[in-house]
Order: sequence, then C-alpha cells, then structure tokens
Amino acid sequence: MTTMYERIQRLLRALSTDLHEREDAIRLGLLAAFAGESLFLLGPPGTGKSLIARRLQQAFRDARSFSYLMGRFSTPDEVFGPLSIQALREHDHYERATESYLPDADVVFLDEIWKASPPIQNALLTALNERRFRNGTNEITIPLKVFIGASNELPEEGDEAAAFWDRFLVRLVVSPIADEGAFAALMDETSDPYRDVVPDDLRLTDDEYSRLRTAETTVSIPPNVVALIAAIRASLAVGTDSAPPVYVSDRRWKKIAGLLRMSALLHGRDRVEPIDCAIIRACAWSALHERGRVDEVIARELAARSGRQLVAERLRERLGELQRSHRGLRSRIVEDDRAQPRIYRDEYYRLLPHGETADSYSSQVDEEQLLVWRGDVEEGLRSGPATIDLFVYDADGRLVGSQQSRVAFADEWVLQVDEEEYSVETTVQRAVREEEREPSQEERAALGSRIDALLREIDENIAELADEQTELEDTARRHLFVPVADSEVVLDAIRETIRGLAEVRLLASELARSVAGG
Repeated sequence: MTTMYERIQRLLRALSTDLHEREDAIRLGLLAAFAGESLFLLGPPGTGKSLIARRLQQAFRDARSFSYLMGRFSTPDEVFGPLSIQALREHDHYERATESYLPDADVVFLDEIWKASPPIQNALLTALNERRFRNGTNEITIPLKVFIGASNELPEEGDEAAAFWDRFLVRLVVSPIADEGAFAALMDETSDPYRDVVPDDLRLTDDEYSRLRTAETTVSIPPNVVALIAAIRASLAVGTDSAPPVYVSDRRWKKIAGLLRMSALLHGRDRVEPIDCAIIRACAWSALHERGRVDEVIARELAARSGRQLVAERLRERLGELQRSHRGLRSRIVEDDRAQPRIYRDEYYRLLPHGETADSYSSQVDEEQLLVWRGDVEEGLRSGPATIDLFVYDADGRLVGSQQSRVAFADEWVLQVDEEEYSVETTVQRAVREEEREPSQEERAALGSRIDALLREIDENIAELADEQTELEDTARRHLFVPVADSEVVLDAIRETIRGLAEVRLLASELARSVAGG
C-alpha cells in the first residue's frame, strides 16, 4: 500500500514538472495548502507566480480556483461576486452571487495583493481567519484550502496592510532563473506549462484533506522541539549591532506550530522532530533584510539543539549524581575536634613552656613571645632533630633577641628545645574527614536499580536518535520540505549526541559493575 509520504513525494515531483528553480515554492506551497495556511510570493513579473498557484490547485481533485489581478480601483464585486439582482428583487435581500468567485473557491490567487483596497482586505481577513464569508444576512462557510497572494513588493512599514500581511504564514521570494542549464531547458520546452500535470490518483479529495486536517491535531510537539522553537524565538527577539530584532507575532508562532505538525504527519510521524523546524525560515521574516538574520539564527539553533543535547546533558548530570551516591555509600563523614597551631606574624608559631596555657603564660611574661619559624617546625623537624633559630619579641612586637637551639619533636605539637620542653600554642578547630565504610546489600540494590533506569533511558534515546539518523540519511526518504543542507546540520548534531550518550552509557555500565561487585 502506498504511504502518504510516498504519495506526497510523487505529487511533488508531478507538480514540479517543467518548473525550474521553483521546487521550494511548490514544496512549501503544498505544505501551506495542506495546513490551511496562506502563501505569499514575492518576485518581479514573469517569474511564474501564477503558474505556481495553478499547479497547487492541481493537487486537489475537482478543486475550484479563483485568480485575479488587483488594481487600485478593484471593487469587492470583482472579488466576492456581484450583487444578486434576483435576491434583491424577490426577497429584498442584499446578497452576492458568489459562484465562481472567491467565496466559492478552494484555491485563491490574488496578484498585486497590496493594491487591494481596505474594504477588500478587511473582508479577506475574515475569510482567512475563519474560512467564513458574510453574504447579506447569511454567513457561509467557504471551501478555501490555500490563499496565495503575490506582488513585486512588500507592504510599507506601518502601512494599514500590516494586519493583512501578518496572515501570510509562508513567505517566499521567487527570483528569475539563475542557473544557465535550467534557463537552457526553459528555452527548449514547447509544452503548455499550464496543462494538467498531476495524475488523478495523486490528487487529494475533500474527504482526504479533511482527514489530514483532523489528524494534524493529534501530532505532538515534544519538549525538546518546544525548547528549540523557544530558542529560535528568543534569539530573533534580540537584536545585534548589525541587525535589529525580528518580530514574529504570537499568532504566527501558533500557526507555525500547525505547519510543523502537518510536516510531521506527512512524513508518517506522530510528533514533530527538530528537522521540521527548518521550515520556520520561510515563516519568520517580514522584511527582506531580515532573511539573513533568520537563516543564521535557525541554522545555529538547529546545530545546537536538534541532537537532543539538553537530554544528553540531563542524563550526564544524573550519572554524576549516581557516582556521588556511590562514593557516599562507600564512605562516611566524621567530624572531630583537632588542635591546630596558631600562626603569629603570618609565618611563626609561639612556644609556651610545656604545661602552660596561652593566658597564664602571657600574664606572667608581660606578652613576651618566643617564636619559631613555622617552616622549621613543619619541614625541618619532620626527619629528626635539627638546629634552628628561636626569636624573642617584646609586647610591642619588636625583636629583642634570637638564639640557635637543638630542637626535636617530643610529641604532637610539643618540642624538645635543648633540655626543656615547649608546647606550640594551638587552637581547637573542628576537622572533617572521610572514613571508609561497607555499604549494605539493600543500599547496593537500591543504587543499582537507579543505574539500570538510567541505562534504559540512555538506550531509548540512542535508539530514537538512530531512527532519526537513518531516516535523514535515507536519500529515498529525504525530508519533503527541508533542503539537504539543513538535514546535514541536524545529522551532525545527532551523531555528536549519540557519541556523547555512548560515553555516558559506558561510564554508567562501569558504575553498575562497581556497585554490584563491591
């Protein structure tokens, strides 16, 4: 049985027949049509904008179309239908005869869209937002699948058309053919470009279209993709020295989410993947100078986030927590009070006659201090007795004498100085030390269970990433709406994340063996 992906793939090939350098417009235009969104084509006359609209109509079976070249003096009658004289005469109702006009069409193409008068634009807003049209006293549902506007210019900044411009979700620039080979092929063609090029079995019926739109709502946007979209939004909202912020309304972000869901659905997925977010580059710009900034931001965030790096970082942090828990099981913290020498004048220890306290000795000798250089005590005496200098300072801190003495350790912080014993003045400090312990079997089992859960989650993420990698690497199943270059960016990120997760898995496995074996 042909899958929807394979059918859309064949449909895109058919729609692109004899079109040169217009494949992206066909692809994204078809996606917009399936998602029920509007498409704007910017380009000079003669670049195939109306032909693109005609081809998109051919994607739907028995689709009715409406095309019109707008002018400054165009009236609502020319777009929505003339006044029905019969309804006015027989029922005294002001109604339009809408058959064969915009309210009756599945695919609408309005060229030179910015020349439409405010009354036409206001009526179009309701049609685009609600797919409804008020005809006299009745409100009718219109079958509109895709609305295509075209122009060789953008609306002026601050223009009253800004609200109307915001409704065009997919925005594409259609330039004259640049490749010489494609131009030569154009010169060689003799067939009618407006002929039907789509086999009837590829066209979507109204029922199929309705089922697609319903199924789109069941497609999820997982947290990693939400984070990617949020990062793109945040980066665009911050200007740089060379580029101002890019504003994208909340309404357009909401519509972008629907477009991404439809992209995932047409690929046979039940959730959006990071690669789908490359489509945002056709939706986020409003002025031509913003296109480069949008491309730069999306490429950077795709590279940084599409490989689930945030998930990988979280799993690595969990491994660190488990490693610390293991160390905690094998040791315990012991606190006790320890005597530590008190330091005088930054580099000396004070000596007290053995048995004296600092307070009693100070009151006896009027604060005279017998000092020894701390380096002589800590280093010079560790290997045995040595001759070192002792210094005597008065209460005012002046050196009043020194002598060389034979000194050795008699006990901890007790020195034998010539024939007398002196204590190094100390203070009591709380000391913290680790002491090894043997964890119980229950503790080992509980930690082992947590490690097993981590290993399962790592394996699940590696398997999902491997599936994404396989799909992206399969040229026969390349993304329908995203260029190969964007796929390569995502592929590189996926490969890097898989390598990182494999490292975490190896360390987690070693930890599991250590916990089990003691």
